[in-house]
Amino acid sequence: MIIRFFYEGGAFFMSLVYLMWIAVFTLAVRFVILYRSNKNPQKLKRTNDSILFFGSFAFLIGITGQMVGLVAAFDIVRKVGNAGVTPQYLAGGLKVTFIAPLIGLLLFMISAIIWFVFRNLKQTSHLQDS
Repeated sequence: MIIRFFYEGGAFFMSLVYLMWIAVFTLAVRFVILYRSNKNPQKLKRTNDSILFFGSFAFLIGITGQMVGLVAAFDIVRKVGNAGVTPQYLAGGLKVTFIAPLIGLLLFMISAIIWFVFRNLKQTSHLQDS
């Protein structure tokens, strides 16, 4: 399913979105490692903020991919005209344009949850140290 979405959503934008997934989960692991070793709270904060940044950036990349896809699709519709465009083709093309934003939005939601949990974990840890 992930590979199918990769090809259907467009290799360029989907590869960027998938790179954001890797970045978010790598940063989440880094946060856990830093948290367990009681490292610098500034590094924890930067790592946690980066998780939210890359998650939101994935969504923005997906939206950009959707806009590029829609512009290309509308150019084709304009060239072909009414005779060559059926509702099935149009619906199929619109479905494809929603894949990258959907995958990006899922990452954004997951990264927001991770960010929230880690933020509260960091604050709880900071209170216990005091």
